[in-house]
Amino acid sequence: MTYDILSPVLFETIKEELPSYGADLKKINGIVLYEILKDGKPVGKWTMDFKTPPGDVYEGEPRNGAKPSVSVTMEDSVFVELAAGELDPVKAFMSGKAKAKGNIMMLQKLSNVLKKANAQAKL
Repeated sequence: MTYDILSPVLFETIKEELPSYGADLKKINGIVLYEILKDGKPVGKWTMDFKTPPGDVYEGEPRNGAKPSVSVTMEDSVFVELAAGELDPVKAFMSGKAKAKGNIMMLQKLSNVLKKANAQAKL
């Protein structure tokens, strides 16, 4: 089944632009697993692995048995709004639009990367 979602464009942009995010990535130093939903149904998982420079972003679960530092579940539209800066991350989590398990403070450090990716992806 194919879904009309925008988050893969953002993940691909982040992957392509990893070298330009150097300072931001050093602050993160962890693995973030995103589960993206469409109408409440899982449509994909993406991993942002910033433990080892230069980092990597790919579809699927963390590789080599690695455990995510934080796992995030949200609708595709919420991910896009967060990346665009149109939705406050704290409000997204407090309202239940986004759910996280693990080191949620890492997500705050990731916000600059998402904003830059959104600007470059021009969604």
